[in-house]
Amino acid sequence: MRLLRPGIPLPGSEPRTPTTFVSVPYSDFLSKINSNNVQKVEVDGVHIMFKLKSEPGTQESEIISGSKLQESDSLIRSVNPTKRIVYTTTRPSDIKTPYDKMLENAVEFGSPDKRSNGFLNSALIALFYVAVLAGLLHRFPVTFSQHTAGQIRNRKSGGSGGAKVSEQGESITFADVAGVDEAKEELEEIVEFLRNPDRYIRLGARPPRGVLLVGLPGTGKTLLAKAVAGEAEVPFISCSASEFVELYVGMGASRVRDLFARAKKEAPSIIFIDEIDAVAKSRDGKFRIVSNDEREQTLNQLLTEMDGFDSNSAVIVLGATNRSDVLDPALRRPGRFDRVVMVETPDRTGREAILKVHVTKKELPLADDVNLSDIASMTTGFTGADLANLVNEAALLAGRQNKIVVEKDDFIQAVERSIAMASVHATITPAVGKSVNRSSPTKSLNTAFLPGFDVVGRVASTCKDLHPSSITLAPRATLTFDPPETSTEKAKNSKHTIDPSSPDFLPLPSFEQCFPKSTKEHKEVVHEETGHVLKVPFRRVHLSGDEPNFDNYDTSGPQNINPRIGLPKLRKDWVDRRDKLGAPRCTQMYYAKQGIITEEMLFCATREKLDPEFVRSEVARGRAIIPSNKNHLELEPMIVGRNFLVKVNANIGNSAVASSIEEEVYKVQWATMWGADTVMDLSTGRHIHETREWILRNSSVPVGTVPIYQALEKVNGIAENLTWEIFRETLIEQAEQGVDYFTIHAGVLLRYIPLTAKRMTGIVSRGGSIHAKWCLAHHKENFAYEHWDDILDICNQYDISLSIGDGLRPGSIYDANDTAQFAELLTQGELTRRAWEKDVQVMNEGPGHIPMHKIPENMQKQLEWCNEAPFYTLGPLTTDVAPGYDHITSAIGAANIGALGTALLCYVTPKEHLGLPNRDDVKAGVIAYKIAAHAADLAKGHPHAQSWDDALSKARFEFRWMDQFALSLDPMTAMSFHDETLPSEGAKVAHFCSMCGPKFCSMKITEDVRKYAEEHGYGTAEEALQQGMDAMSAEFLAAKKTISGEQHGETGGEIYLPASYVESQKR
Repeated sequence: MRLLRPGIPLPGSEPRTPTTFVSVPYSDFLSKINSNNVQKVEVDGVHIMFKLKSEPGTQESEIISGSKLQESDSLIRSVNPTKRIVYTTTRPSDIKTPYDKMLENAVEFGSPDKRSNGFLNSALIALFYVAVLAGLLHRFPVTFSQHTAGQIRNRKSGGSGGAKVSEQGESITFADVAGVDEAKEELEEIVEFLRNPDRYIRLGARPPRGVLLVGLPGTGKTLLAKAVAGEAEVPFISCSASEFVELYVGMGASRVRDLFARAKKEAPSIIFIDEIDAVAKSRDGKFRIVSNDEREQTLNQLLTEMDGFDSNSAVIVLGATNRSDVLDPALRRPGRFDRVVMVETPDRTGREAILKVHVTKKELPLADDVNLSDIASMTTGFTGADLANLVNEAALLAGRQNKIVVEKDDFIQAVERSIAMASVHATITPAVGKSVNRSSPTKSLNTAFLPGFDVVGRVASTCKDLHPSSITLAPRATLTFDPPETSTEKAKNSKHTIDPSSPDFLPLPSFEQCFPKSTKEHKEVVHEETGHVLKVPFRRVHLSGDEPNFDNYDTSGPQNINPRIGLPKLRKDWVDRRDKLGAPRCTQMYYAKQGIITEEMLFCATREKLDPEFVRSEVARGRAIIPSNKNHLELEPMIVGRNFLVKVNANIGNSAVASSIEEEVYKVQWATMWGADTVMDLSTGRHIHETREWILRNSSVPVGTVPIYQALEKVNGIAENLTWEIFRETLIEQAEQGVDYFTIHAGVLLRYIPLTAKRMTGIVSRGGSIHAKWCLAHHKENFAYEHWDDILDICNQYDISLSIGDGLRPGSIYDANDTAQFAELLTQGELTRRAWEKDVQVMNEGPGHIPMHKIPENMQKQLEWCNEAPFYTLGPLTTDVAPGYDHITSAIGAANIGALGTALLCYVTPKEHLGLPNRDDVKAGVIAYKIAAHAADLAKGHPHAQSWDDALSKARFEFRWMDQFALSLDPMTAMSFHDETLPSEGAKVAHFCSMCGPKFCSMKITEDVRKYAEEHGYGTAEEALQQGMDAMSAEFLAAKKTISGEQHGETGGEIYLPASYVESQKR
């Protein structure tokens, strides 16, 4: 045995030479590689470690050059001459590692050995698991000790736990459910099957195995389910989905089996699973943070049970959720939950019906001043549960005051408790606007809140407490729930969407608020080939007296929809049926050429009040398009063509520096409320995909995009790095989402770009400039033009229309109608004809800045060169001198070119060339272009346009002020302008306006003339006028004296003429 002296190391444990790491620039590394002075290199991605061949202090040290290496090496050696030096550097990502040079110089290279820390890593991992296990053992023995094995067995055999069985749905029927008539209609078929299952079974018909009720909390989903059971007189077996899941894995699955076994035993019966999303969330991980084996097993068992139904089993599963977007797709496939029934918040008529149900049910004694219709008007946005609570609250308020009946004031106070003060607090702000004296805030208050709800008396004292010096309210004309802000406040309050999967959506004013005296109606029409019943929307204006109602084209889409849920999938059955046919192409043009009238064509024909065959023929010819991606199932189809109503497009979309998902969805809803027929999502910056997804799921109008914008984001904004593959990938991504039409600037050819050199404003189209930069950088032809056939193959598989972009449109009046613009238009004609060969629908985009006298040439050339394909124009702006008012300068051009045949007008907002439009700018742009479109329809002799004008003119002449407001494009603004000078209710029936007053109104005088003619038996006002002139002449001739009193002859009087005139006549 050998003893070791202290300080002598053990054999094999001699200390290693210490290593020092020195960071140097990558240029030094390249220099050493090129001079063959590197011995060894280790490469780890962009990180490189290397050792030099030469050692300082030797002759080789003289060849070491580079100040950084020399200085660091010398410094380290002076401190510790025995240290081993390893140099580190980082390679720029756009430079390749010089492996060729390393091989040439016989440099030893490889990747770093990462196993050196393997033992330590393994030890740390093991320690982590031990800690986790210790924590679990510390927690669960206590829990397990509270249950014996027998108790656990009892739990497992406890069946469906919270499942409740009630006979005949607790005697609730459809008579007890109001305000959801559409949902009741869809559920009546289920009731009929449960009542008489044999009638369907003997025909081989299979009922829906499951029906999913989707709607906001409180809309009556549970009540509807009970009513179905009550109507069918079958057992109602209900259970909350959360009751399936417990601590023990397998308990939920056991309860599901027991629940379905009980239902089959008592068939016919109904299983109702409330809040089904608690157990049926999607398993792709998108909507949950961690996995839950118990929930997955429960979901799997639920899917298995629904698959295992006997086709003759009279058991229907009803599920309820307010979060259908998170449900697992397997749950919603055919054979499980076959149908989805939307349970929407009620409209005014529905709210009134709900109030009647609750008042009757409670046998509530009402005072004579209570009008349930007025209460319904006050409660926009209330659900059935809210209204039930409102009735109860009003009764409580009356009881506290020992009243024997419930009065109107009790209901108003109940509404106040629910929403009024919240609205006041949200609307009153010390920002900007009209300041009023604190002693009389009531003048401004009348203009700010819900129709029919008088908050003046309630709110005055609160306003004084909140803001003693001033009160600021949103102007009624803007009709938004947020007051105007200063630019400082906007910058402070503006924020990007934090969670794109769950935006915080903004409230939208209701249809009833925007269009008083109007209701949203639907016309039912049956598609002959399939039997599908189409519900085509329109806006009905209810006129006063004996005047007939006036029906107008409506683009506002379904109302009272939660954006988180999205719009109903109107076209699902239509698209599914056609997909099963397996046609080689699925475009509207393909079907039109085959002589087939699709549901979309019938829908458009009904909206336009035209023959469906005419619609089909125009689409087949290419003169009209119906943008309708087969994946945009929420779409209410519309048609674009010169022989139809002129349509309006609104541009929306966030940017890298402003806006958010919430605001863009609001803009879509706001634009379509005021009449936008399509929207284009021009989003850039962050969350492009998510923004477009939310827009599509909440848009009932076609949505277009410029795909090159998103493709550019994928290459970090460097146009030269774009490729056809990236562009193609973007097209397919957007096609899968449901984009209805693409704007592609395939007409920007390499040879046309030099033609823009002498322009004043060059290339102003963003998409055009991107393609131009790519072409010049690579000196190649535009890849969109080169791959046009590939683009068409994508479009005809999804039914995506193409809007061939005007990438070389003029950006100033100076550049209008130049060679570059018309060269691109000529190429658009070629691309149009190639698209028609593959049955792809096409429209052509047109110029931006064109003076009025040059507009006809644009229209004539487009019709000739593009074979009458629909023309889609931005404006055009007819002058460049009015920044801030370009929505007006362009609407002038839009009306002109629309009258000449343009089919779709792309709106311009007041912010054109100045900034990103907000919601008020969107509304201003839409209204300006609806005026232009209507003026064009009038010029083309469209009968509906003339009838609309005539109806409003008649209302104006007859002083039917409310009818005049209701028939206008923007009723609330018209009413607010009138009320600025004549605010009283009496002024709305007065036969004069504020401009002329009661004594000098020309229309009032005309009415007097007509009345005089009628009293004296004259046939017309003109006849009365002539008779009056003859009477005055006779009176003049019968006069005996002059003004001076002198007599001149037997008849006649004097006429005084200028002396100069008399003298001239004498000569």
